[in-house]
Amino acid sequence: MILNSIEPLPRTQARLWRRLAAMLYDGLLLLAINFLVAFLLIRLLTPASAAANKSLFVLSDSVRHMVLLPAMLLTTALFYSFFWVRNQQTLGMQTWHIQVESIDGDRLGWLDALRRFFWALLGFCMAGIGYWWQLFDRQNLCLHDRLSRTRVVFQPPQRGLFKGHRLPGNSGT
Repeated sequence: MILNSIEPLPRTQARLWRRLAAMLYDGLLLLAINFLVAFLLIRLLTPASAAANKSLFVLSDSVRHMVLLPAMLLTTALFYSFFWVRNQQTLGMQTWHIQVESIDGDRLGWLDALRRFFWALLGFCMAGIGYWWQLFDRQNLCLHDRLSRTRVVFQPPQRGLFKGHRLPGNSGT
């Protein structure tokens, strides 16, 4: 008798609350990463005279808007794209058992992931309309899912102590 011969469950779209919970987890990690990026950039952009005199130096608005903000957006885009392309899940998505895939069920490429990030960011910045869209969509997709031809599916946790392994002394017959 083989213990892992059960058919996999059908793939279902991830609910909005799961997506938002995963975003919260990822947001905490991204906050730390973006703090590090901002710290390094501020250290690089602070004039040597201000550092030598230990004076309080505030970066100009143009530096903040033209360097720090794009750097943090790029960091965030690379974070999500890297994880989506590498193993279809960010760390928050792993925790909440969801993963992203193309509408055909394939893995995302870099262009797919960046396109998805762009549409998700745009929908998020517009009062979250891209996410609230899922509440009214017949296929349970967010607006950025539709625009990027991707979807987020629920992956139920696989149960069992011997998942994928045979018991000792069991020949599999």
